[in-house]
Formats: sequence, C-alpha cells, structure tokens
Amino acid sequence: MKKTTIYSLSKELGVSPATVSKALNNSPELNPDTAARIRAQAEERGFRPRPMLSRVSNICALIQTPNAQISCFSPYTVDIMQGMMDYLQSHEIEFSLFSEEIKKLNSGLLLRQLGRRGIKGAALINTNEDSAFYEEFERSSFPYCSLMTDDGKPSRNLLTIDNVDVAFRAVEYLTGIGHQKIAVLVTPAHGLTGTQRLEGYRKAMKAAEIEPDENWIVRSYIDEEELDFGYASVLTLFRAHPELTALFVMGDYVAIGALRAFHHLGLSVPGDVSIIACDDAPETAYLNPPLTVMRIPNRKLGYTAARWIHRQIKEGISKSQPPYEPWMRGELVLRDSTAKPGK
Repeated sequence: MKKTTIYSLSKELGVSPATVSKALNNSPELNPDTAARIRAQAEERGFRPRPMLSRVSNICALIQTPNAQISCFSPYTVDIMQGMMDYLQSHEIEFSLFSEEIKKLNSGLLLRQLGRRGIKGAALINTNEDSAFYEEFERSSFPYCSLMTDDGKPSRNLLTIDNVDVAFRAVEYLTGIGHQKIAVLVTPAHGLTGTQRLEGYRKAMKAAEIEPDENWIVRSYIDEEELDFGYASVLTLFRAHPELTALFVMGDYVAIGALRAFHHLGLSVPGDVSIIACDDAPETAYLNPPLTVMRIPNRKLGYTAARWIHRQIKEGISKSQPPYEPWMRGELVLRDSTAKPGK
C-alpha cells in the first residue's frame, strides 16, 4: 500500500500541501470546515505529521486605535516597540507591527489575520474596555501580553507599573513646592492607565489636605488626538480658571499641546504655571522649557513583554504570572517646567 504523505493527502482533497500542513497543525488561518475535513481524511488514512519545530518566527506589537484617522505612533508606542525589538533581535525572532481600528480588531477574524502573517504571539497596546478580541485570544490560547491596559477583566496577562504611585508622586512633588490649585488632563480617560493615574492625583491632593475642584479635571475623548487635546483643553481650562498654578498631564504629546496653549494665553512656564508630564520622549528635554516628567520605563517594559510572550510560546502556555522587577515604577526627572508658585 502506498504511503500516505502531505502531498498525497493534498492531491486526494484538492488542496495545496501547505493547506494540509496548516490544518494538521491547527492553524487559525483556515476555514474551520476545511480544516476539519482535512483532519478527518488524515485520521482515516492513519497519517500523523511530524511535530513542527517550536521555532518562534514572529511576535508583533498589536496597537489598537479608535479609528483609522488616529496614528498608532506616539512616544509611548515607539519606546515599547524599540524595547520589543531589543529582545527579539537578540533572539533572532522577527518583529511585526499590526495596527488597526478597534471595530476591525473586534470582527472575529483577528487570529486568522495574524496567522496569515506567521505571527505566533502579540503585545497588546492601547486596549480598553471595548476590546472584545480578548475573548478570541482566550478561546485559542494564543500567547499575548497586555501592556499597561486591558479590557478590565481578570487574568488578562497584564504587564504594568503602579500608575497610582506614578501620579501620586508627581502631584506630591507639586504640592510639596507650594502648589494647591493643580489641574489634571486625563489620558486615556477610557482605560486602566488614565483611571489609575486620576486616582493617584486624588490621593495626593487629599494627602495635602486640598479639595480639588472637579472642573480642574479634564478627560479626553476616545478619538481625540493628544496634541489637540492638550492644546484645546488648556485654552478652555485656564481661561475659565485663572487661579490654577500647576498642571499634571499623562503623556508627552499632551504636554506639547499644553505648552503651545500656555504660549497662546500669554502664560509663562514655570513663572505663571508649572507643568509635569508622564513618559519622557527624547525631545522633552529639548522643549522650551525642558519638561519635568515622571519617566516611565517604556522601553524596558517592551523588552520584558517580548520576553514573556516568547516564554509562553516556548513552554506551550498562555497563562502565567506577570514578571515583576524593581525598576517597574516611575522616576521623577526634574527640569525647568516646574517651580514654586509665583516664582
């Protein structure tokens, strides 16, 4: 009797050898009915494929955007991707960028799209409570890591830092040098990071025995560009509340927009108002004035995310405890955008 091979099966079934191989190795790329038909024929012929080598070919940064007009690139995402590439290149693993608006990510076809690109695992970036594709990943035990944000449900392989602490220490510094009227721009308002940092702001104000006016808290819309949000929000906020002496923002681009608005309003930084931001893109040290920040170790987080995903793939698991290392917290970097009020 002639030996059954992938090639003989493909000829019997009228499909390519590659399609047979994908079906027998449970690729998410194939139509389920086609895959089932191929596996049934292989079972009938008593054919067992040789196990595939557990080589990781590709891990991607999967960046969610609210709509097609919003860029996936920001100082935060660029730093994360650079960190991922640091790890992946040292282990000869390919890196991919997969960016799409949320409604397409939630279509139910995401794993098939990733499969076509040979992607074996993903770092999920800028997700939120509306990210329904987590369920697709969970059903297929697809290796992934959520960075800083997830869909708000438990056990989502979340790699993050203490964002409450980040905001607390930023605002604590401002109150410590004499500021009491401190506003905050919340980004992303629709997600874990913004929610936690707002909590840290409130805790620091309470610790300083300051009751913030709720009008000092401005939240971004989900589809709002950070530069536009920083600029427009500061124009409105500081015209309505000239008593404010300091501002805490949650991203570099928001801060750049805010600085432009202060210039438009004729307010000097830090003479009339102090500003402190999160992250720390390279250009923030060269702004006018150089920006005081809570430096977030985004590049290291990207490296650690890639390493964690790689380990999941090598060990054949999709759930494990997130890594924790001492550097996973913000660092206050003082520059020229903050000073005592009235200085």
